[in-house]
Amino acid sequence: MKLDDKLFIGIDPGMNGGIAFINAEMDSYGIKTIRCPKTVHEMAEMFSTGVNLSSDPENIILFIEHVWSFPGDGRVGAFRFGYNYGLWKGIVGANELDMFNISPRKWQGELDVPDGLKGRERKKWLKEYAESLFPNIKITYNTSDAILIANYAKDCYLEFLESGTPMPESELGMGVIQ
Repeated sequence: MKLDDKLFIGIDPGMNGGIAFINAEMDSYGIKTIRCPKTVHEMAEMFSTGVNLSSDPENIILFIEHVWSFPGDGRVGAFRFGYNYGLWKGIVGANELDMFNISPRKWQGELDVPDGLKGRERKKWLKEYAESLFPNIKITYNTSDAILIANYAKDCYLEFLESGTPMPESELGMGVIQ
């Protein structure tokens, strides 16, 4: 299978997250990003439009960031965060696509994020890193993580092609890629 046939999708499932589609044939930059829509209907429509870039579900490699709440999170905020994560998983499942849950530690661990960066500083560093990879597109705080997740999916697939390292099992097989 050629790389040109693949569509790599990265989803940052937060309410202020986004989705990124990376495909060599998309345009000169090979990437399309969208901030997370506010309604489930818009999410499903936007996802379907992006997925239609590939006619074969076997050519789609989708990584979604595995999220959870923390003890200090408020109940409402934690519920909303989990709710959006569940919506994305439902939309992906309804489209009968395999998905890989990827922990933030795993995909960010590949980027050599400087130690000690927290909150806004960390988010700014990730956005700047995404801009260094794709300098010709507009990258926002809402879409930067999705871009980096999709790019991580592409890197996993390239490693599979080059060295034979197996792709991780999809959600149905293994759960979360730690």
